[in-house]
Amino acid sequence: MPQDPAPFPADELRAAAAHDDARTAVDALHAELQSERPDLKRIEGHVEHLRGWDNLVAGLERWYLDPRTQLFISDLNSTGL
Repeated sequence: MPQDPAPFPADELRAAAAHDDARTAVDALHAELQSERPDLKRIEGHVEHLRGWDNLVAGLERWYLDPRTQLFISDLNSTGL
């Protein structure tokens, strides 16, 4: 099983989300991260989708580029979970 990613800033991102669509996208990514078998393609898709909102990019990038999150992504990729 992959190492846990850095703590996901769900509350920060929800607070910064100006639209319901953005809040829904934050919740979808958070749910995928908490699932029993996180799917790398879905995570990457949610991250790319969230990058479309300028007000979310800084918080999202801090989390996504954190070495713990990158190790988690790498582990998912190598294990094929």
